[in-house]
Amino acid sequence: MQVAAGTRGFEITFDEPGSTNTGMNPVEILLASFGACQSITATALAQKRHFDLQAFWIDVEGDLGREEIDGESLRKFTEIRYQAHVRSDESDEDIKQFLADVAKKCPVENTLMHGTKFKPAGFVRE
Repeated sequence: MQVAAGTRGFEITFDEPGSTNTGMNPVEILLASFGACQSITATALAQKRHFDLQAFWIDVEGDLGREEIDGESLRKFTEIRYQAHVRSDESDEDIKQFLADVAKKCPVENTLMHGTKFKPAGFVRE
């Protein structure tokens, strides 16, 4: 059940564990995208602010389940949990503020937290 998707000349292989297991499945990539966005945002923000950030990574996990939305039982993440790992000589208070600022500036977190409008554009018969 392998699928490739790409943009800007880059390609990602998606797969399912019960299939050929040659790539992450779409929901794993969603979580990985969140962690990557947090890391990129933190690195850029630290450079801009001259914030001491020696290392940064995110552990992220989520629960897939069903949730009743508009009278339909939809399969989705019902909860996403994450923990930042920070190596820095900054104070705990400064790190907490820095992480709050990273969260505000991370477009993937903002999309997951606040949703987005989906507008189907029809289809193209090939």
